[in-house]
Amino acid sequence: MKTNNSASTAIVVFGLLAGACASAPAQELIANGGFESGFSGWTRVDQIGSDGTFHLQSGAASPVNGFAVPPPPHGQSAAMTDSAAPGSHVLYQDIVIPASVPVATLRFSLYINNSAGAFSTPSTLDWATPTLNQQARVDIMTTGADPFSVSAPDILQNVFQTIIGSSLVSGYNEFSIDVTALLAAHAGETLRLRFAEADNVNFFNFGVDSVSLTVPAPSALGLAAAGLSFRRRRS
Repeated sequence: MKTNNSASTAIVVFGLLAGACASAPAQELIANGGFESGFSGWTRVDQIGSDGTFHLQSGAASPVNGFAVPPPPHGQSAAMTDSAAPGSHVLYQDIVIPASVPVATLRFSLYINNSAGAFSTPSTLDWATPTLNQQARVDIMTTGADPFSVSAPDILQNVFQTIIGSSLVSGYNEFSIDVTALLAAHAGETLRLRFAEADNVNFFNFGVDSVSLTVPAPSALGLAAAGLSFRRRRS
């Protein structure tokens, strides 16, 4: 039986690439994703006229009103909105995307405590809108956009959003999202990961913890590149 050496080598190389990306240490793109260093690496923005903000949460009580909430799922701290009156709040971090992104995974844990009877999700994060607005969302967006924008050109990928009918209280729930295609399309650029919450009906706690965005470590990419070089020499 005749063996196709070129095809066999290609299979080995592709196996090397997949194995290197899967088993090598991951490169973390998020700074202080567990909020153990306070809000270092993060930016908080509150709409003008809002009450409250993203606070550090520790223990089993919300930061302002003392509502019963789960303790942070990892470490001693999480970020959580809390206020005595309506408002809109954003927490974001700008992230430099590597020049090569073969695999990328976004992870985070979210807590939702909506004291209103339902979610209301107009296409705005303006708490002062005349319509009901009681929602939370997570987006990857451009860095030049207004922090409160929900305009389609500004939102590159919505990765979480409360919808009408969602459970009013949930979490901390863990999310894991494959964002390879998006990051690969914006390799070498800077993108923004945003957590946003708006409430003008009743109290709303939006908790965030364990934020992580990982790609293969440079060592894995170097190993894969060496394998591809070997294939070219053999073919």
